[in-house]
Amino acid sequence: MNSRIGETLLRARRYGAFALRLAIRWSLRIALPVVFANALLRAFPYKGTAAGIPFQVRGTLFTRPGLSADTSVGNWEFPHVDGLPIGLHISPTDVDLLRLSKAANPDSTAFVDALKADLNSEIPFIGLWLAGLLLAGVVVGLLAAAMVNMAQRYLRRLPRRDNELRIRVHQAATAGIVVLLVSGYGVLSYDRDWTKQSKLTGTLGAVQLFPSQLSDFYNQQNKAYDVLGAVVGIQASLQQRIDAAKTPDTAYNIMFISDMHLAATYPLVAQYVDNFDVKLIVNTGDESEFGTSGELTPGFRSAIKAVAAKAPMLWMAGNHDSPDVQRVMSQIPNVFVLGDKLRQNDGSYVVSGSRIHAFGLNIAAVPDPRVYGAVGSYGSGEDKVTNPLEIAAMDQAVNGIPDDLNLDIMASHEPSAVNELKAKLPGRIRQLDSGHTHAQNATGDLQSGGIINLVEGSTGAGGLDNINRGEKAPPVEFSIESVASNCQFAKLLRFQLADPSLPTDPTALTVGDNVTVSSVYLSPQKITAGRTCSTVDGLSPVRRLTAPIASDELAPP
Repeated sequence: MNSRIGETLLRARRYGAFALRLAIRWSLRIALPVVFANALLRAFPYKGTAAGIPFQVRGTLFTRPGLSADTSVGNWEFPHVDGLPIGLHISPTDVDLLRLSKAANPDSTAFVDALKADLNSEIPFIGLWLAGLLLAGVVVGLLAAAMVNMAQRYLRRLPRRDNELRIRVHQAATAGIVVLLVSGYGVLSYDRDWTKQSKLTGTLGAVQLFPSQLSDFYNQQNKAYDVLGAVVGIQASLQQRIDAAKTPDTAYNIMFISDMHLAATYPLVAQYVDNFDVKLIVNTGDESEFGTSGELTPGFRSAIKAVAAKAPMLWMAGNHDSPDVQRVMSQIPNVFVLGDKLRQNDGSYVVSGSRIHAFGLNIAAVPDPRVYGAVGSYGSGEDKVTNPLEIAAMDQAVNGIPDDLNLDIMASHEPSAVNELKAKLPGRIRQLDSGHTHAQNATGDLQSGGIINLVEGSTGAGGLDNINRGEKAPPVEFSIESVASNCQFAKLLRFQLADPSLPTDPTALTVGDNVTVSSVYLSPQKITAGRTCSTVDGLSPVRRLTAPIASDELAPP
């Protein structure tokens, strides 16, 4: 019996040792080609010239996939070109900045046309360079793996295999087939709409603060600003071409903010409202921290009032906002409180939804049923406790909603709440808006199955909430959405500001990574033919979500 156990253990040990050697061998055969290919892509960039600008292209594996243009004043990144973990990064080299300024500033359109034409002519050669270096890296990596394997056999005093050369040829052929398969996958996964998602960082992102002032910015007499303006002008012209191809005529812009938590960033919001001609603001709550009306000081209310005077604000209570905070917000001119939150005698809260017809869109919201410091689950911060509460509150809020009422935007503070609203009203909501997480959701999660799901970050950089919790402040985040004249949601600009204290003078901007702007072109949704959205339509009175549809409301699909 003991001998059988011993034999079994010995056999298991041999199999384990064989499996380990096999794993190490194949790890080397895979890892070394990847390492050498990555090294060659970095060490031997492709060099070319476009519109008189010398440039180089470097490649990366597994880091920064997609296409990017790297400049000294920021980066412009397109992360979704294909499904391969390969990145190509274009950057100018030895640029005569004054010559660039002279060439781009008088007629940036003609300069951009020449730049595009020259870059397009270089694409086949860049492709050959990429394929050649990848193949060379794989071959060198396989040779290195073979040398390691042969050295290991020598150290173990194993005899040389008679078919060693044939084995290596087979491995090289297999590697070639793998490269071809990977290349084929790259072709098949190529996204023709890769320009639908992009991101600007550094000063290229920072100048998006002042879109109406770009021409003034890059027409400054100071030569340093002429140079910077040339780069900005080139990027702006290329962006305009993408916009013209993918975005219908814009009727107006909506700004989405959330989770101010008493932060003094409303002047920054006002700056963006002006610069982007925002006509409507959707605020998904958490204005206060402890839910008391006294927190909304006269100065804080004045800042909200100044913003709402520029664009009407649709506001709903978050989990830190009590009925007292809701009452204060309702008294600020041009702030439209959507939904209602009431405190019961036992310390619990009940919420109800409401809706408004704004500039051609049907917009509805339900407040968060929680309040900071409330009794039981109403004051809890644990998801396992609060999620059932959120779900029950949303179910009750939409109970009795008119069957013929469809909503362009449905908002609530908590993402789990809007997901329940979507489940209760399938096919009747075009866009979901929420906040609470203090972080924007991933760009790839914005639109799935046609419906748009926007989770906004903290526009107040966490405000008093982060101070109260002793946590590091997140960036200031908000989004601006373009609404087309046919009521399509066309484009989203998503802003992340690591330093909200940016200057109001565009010529005072400096190079840095404090601003990131992500552009997302939204896919068209099914809407009724002949619909129109315009600020001329105005805003209807706020109505209960369950009230019959009034004559001044539309019923979009």
